[in-house]
Amino acid sequence: MQGDMDIVDPLIEEYLARLVPSPDPVEAELRRTADERDGYPIVGPVIGAYLMQLAATIGARRVFELGSGFGYSAFWFARGLMAGGTVTLTDHDREQLERARDALGRAGLLDRCRFEPPGDGLEALARAEPGLDLVFLDLEKEDYPRALALALPKLRTGGLLVANNVLWGGSVARGETDTASRGLREFLRLVHGAEGLLSSIIPLRDGLSVTLKR
Repeated sequence: MQGDMDIVDPLIEEYLARLVPSPDPVEAELRRTADERDGYPIVGPVIGAYLMQLAATIGARRVFELGSGFGYSAFWFARGLMAGGTVTLTDHDREQLERARDALGRAGLLDRCRFEPPGDGLEALARAEPGLDLVFLDLEKEDYPRALALALPKLRTGGLLVANNVLWGGSVARGETDTASRGLREFLRLVHGAEGLLSSIIPLRDGLSVTLKR
């Protein structure tokens, strides 16, 4: 099970969040929705703003998400895209994708979004045309190694693989043996040990891994 370690002191976390004012009423609404659904996991505004910055920094035109939920991370990616760019959303849950479509439409971002039919995001990634600028992993944690294997051939040179929740509340560092923790440790071993990849972990929220394909 996921651990409960605070990676960042809560006081610092609160201060960082105050530095990122909500850029749109829809973003604030999505955060409220997450809270009302017993803390449904979203990346939050601090990580969201960082995702937007990453997309803008590499001039992303094609972002592919694995595990989009109701569109919170896609909201941020869409704001960081180059003109004419798109973020592709995937999720098993049809209702989640419909919520995402509605929210992103009200935020004026729908023309920057592409929705795969509800189903396995890994299968959708396997069908994607190569040349992706950024792939974002936020699916079942035991699936991260498989997602890595599928994503790398699809990423362009200079593209980024960004993975959420890689420290899993401290359970990865503690050596816990549940399937999620083992999958995350294997993923991190691979991205930090493979030739042609340059990886780091941003110790915010639950740990964000950023890997550059060289």
